[in-house]
Amino acid sequence: MLPIAVGVSGLAFQRGTTTTRLSFTASGVLGEAWRLYTRLWTRSLLMGGLIFGALHLIQIVVRSRGGLLVGLLTVVLTLMGTSLLQGALVEVVRGLHEDGDDDPSALEALGRAGAKLGRLVGVALIQSIGIGLGMLLFVVPGLLALTRWAVAVPVAMLEDRKTDDAIRRSKEILTGNGWNVFKVIFASGLLTVVVTIPFSLVGARAGLGGWWVASTLASMIAAPYAAHALTVVYFALVQPERPVVLDPGQSFTSVWAEQAATTTSAADSVWAEYEKKFDERAARWGA
Repeated sequence: MLPIAVGVSGLAFQRGTTTTRLSFTASGVLGEAWRLYTRLWTRSLLMGGLIFGALHLIQIVVRSRGGLLVGLLTVVLTLMGTSLLQGALVEVVRGLHEDGDDDPSALEALGRAGAKLGRLVGVALIQSIGIGLGMLLFVVPGLLALTRWAVAVPVAMLEDRKTDDAIRRSKEILTGNGWNVFKVIFASGLLTVVVTIPFSLVGARAGLGGWWVASTLASMIAAPYAAHALTVVYFALVQPERPVVLDPGQSFTSVWAEQAATTTSAADSVWAEYEKKFDERAARWGA
């Protein structure tokens, strides 16, 4: 059987007798992120609407109450919401990456991400502080931090790592690919700005209710694409031999499941050998 090459904006998948191969380029990542965005459109909008609708409603409530404490509370809640959304979207892609029929609902994905909300918020907090300080100092350190820590949330979700470990692992994964990753971040960020501006202009003249609707729509439309782009970056570098998501009816065993199965198999073999030797010695002693 001859391999079939399927090109998706720079992502080359080969299926057949050869190993699936994925070529990492900025245009390829953005194209695959768009494919994810359109495939998960309804679910992404639903999760984004629930999270950002609640966040913007809280902002309206606390807007009339000034003060540093209220401002800090708003920042923390925003970090929690955005981290929860990105984690939930990563969880949806994880399922489809391993099994084309594993399609968790929006509430299931939010529940799985919520179980790891603490570490996700920790990652977001470190990213915000580190990138912000870097921008204030010399700009370039902030851009480096933005790039090197870009896949810390997918790492925290997919590899079940704690906050500081997820940050270190993100830097390790992206080493040698900084320029392409930066182009992905810049392009998705620019798209977010382009989508947000018209909604912001409308919301600024429509009162609090209009602002809430406009801001929620802008966030729920733009944020999922940026999250998908970073998830694609992660899979493109960690598992380049496989497609990011599978079509229905297809399935792969994840690299983590393979490692766990190998470890378990090796342990079982060692244990079986010990049992065999024990039985042999017991038989000799009994004789």
